[in-house]
Amino acid sequence: MLYFLLLAGMCSVHAQILEQSVQKIKSLQNVSYTDVVSTKFSFEEGFVVDTLNSQVLFVPEEGNIAGYYYIKGRDHSYAFDGNKMVNLNLKDSTYQVQKESVNGQYTRSLLYWASELEKLIDQPANKVVQLPDTLLNNRAYAHIKVTDFDSIANNEHVYEITDFVFDKKNQLPFLISRRFKGLASDGTFFGLIENHAYDQYQLDQKNFPDLSVASIPDHFKPPAKRLPVEYLPNGTPSPPLNVHDLTGKELQLTTLKGKVVLLNFSLIGCPHCVGAAQMLNRLYDRYNDKVVILNIYPIDQVEAIAKFDKREKVKTASFTTEKSVLKDFPIDGYPSFYLLDKGGVVIQSYKGFFNDMESQIVAQIDSISK
Repeated sequence: MLYFLLLAGMCSVHAQILEQSVQKIKSLQNVSYTDVVSTKFSFEEGFVVDTLNSQVLFVPEEGNIAGYYYIKGRDHSYAFDGNKMVNLNLKDSTYQVQKESVNGQYTRSLLYWASELEKLIDQPANKVVQLPDTLLNNRAYAHIKVTDFDSIANNEHVYEITDFVFDKKNQLPFLISRRFKGLASDGTFFGLIENHAYDQYQLDQKNFPDLSVASIPDHFKPPAKRLPVEYLPNGTPSPPLNVHDLTGKELQLTTLKGKVVLLNFSLIGCPHCVGAAQMLNRLYDRYNDKVVILNIYPIDQVEAIAKFDKREKVKTASFTTEKSVLKDFPIDGYPSFYLLDKGGVVIQSYKGFFNDMESQIVAQIDSISK
């Protein structure tokens, strides 16, 4: 009985803190603030940091997210007016427009967090718990920990855990930290840390800007249309390819005739290249020396490649080459693949990384290895 009373007490405490924050946010007409966002994928060396200057107008009758917002970072700004979301690239003065905000920068606004916090109010204490106050500069902040899941899957630790730290003086978020490890939609296993540090709140300003129309400045233009890249057609004899392994030793593709070869054109910092590396490890285990797999990096340097290979436990061989190689082996983004038969002829090319790519490659390899 005491156990259930303790759980109920913990639940009521965290619910009270969350409810106070939700009520505070929903009581506002408008708010401005800074959000220092730092993100790090598991395959990255360090955090990517940007300071977002944000303005939010709360409009309860707005049907999508109950408000409008303007968010400006170092290289981009995002404005949602209830009808459209305008993304301005501040580096090249181009713009993109999409109909809804839900899949855009909405997750970086207090509109999003208000709705997320409201969902947590009635959650059980084994999912949402109050931790001891966080002390910063001798000032106490309420600390709530949310565990969406925390388990083992395929012998890997998978989890999604979010920490909310609230300013007890104004009931608004002060820090939000989300940690995730699991599978992406394409089957990639990866980790992500995303931190938000909020500051400089200005509440219910009288001279707040009009956010009801997200406009495009006169000097901004649509991005230039890219023509799709044509990969080498199936049946094309492979062009010459000279690459160097991470010790500087040269390898020529002509020396691999008599073997099935899979070329993976890759780029450090590309999430889909991580999924590709995991797939190629499985192909390596499946075929061993029957198939030669080459990871080719036209841009990245040896040191970065070596760190990536160690961090992601890459089993296949990595090589550097000049970017000019893409004239002979055209690709339309990373990763891209060319599968060559034992005679060095292109059997199939693949763009990107997707769920059933592995089964497609296996079927091709098995068909030409008979």
